[in-house]
Amino acid sequence: MVEVAREEHVLDRHRALEKEVGRIKHVLVRRFHEGRKTRRWRVIAVPLFIVLLIAESFKAWIQDAMLERAGALLTIAALLYVAYRFRKYLQAAPPVALGKTNCLAFYRSELIRQRDLSKDNWGYLLPFVPGVALGLFGDGFEHRPMGQVVALMASGVSLFLVIAWWNARAARKLQREIDALDAS
Repeated sequence: MVEVAREEHVLDRHRALEKEVGRIKHVLVRRFHEGRKTRRWRVIAVPLFIVLLIAESFKAWIQDAMLERAGALLTIAALLYVAYRFRKYLQAAPPVALGKTNCLAFYRSELIRQRDLSKDNWGYLLPFVPGVALGLFGDGFEHRPMGQVVALMASGVSLFLVIAWWNARAARKLQREIDALDAS
């Protein structure tokens, strides 16, 4: 009788271990694919950041209008600030190799960090508003018809709103994944 109870206990532990291994495999596969996506975004984002920085520097250098020059300088400051915040965010990632947490806990903490970054989208968008506004209001509206001015302003506002919506959507998706991880 004791032998049967012991075998059932071993089988139960084996089933629980298989379930945990299955969860870990699922997390590792997802993390691998997310890592590839993150590397692709970095390959795109870093050169884009450099091109924007060079373009705004060139614009600030050649502009005669003081408002447009100030707008370009404020946009450069916003780019540097956002780059600093992203760098700070990346450095805040806990090292995987320390082994202080298991795979699932680490993955959950990474999802929470990404969700919090996505939720704070206005912290990354609002620094660009003064530079873009001054750039638009400089000499940009003097020789344009009113319809074109309204279209430019509407497209600028809609660009900020679409980016905010996109980030909020990403935060909701990450929250659903956190909830699914907690539920399993």
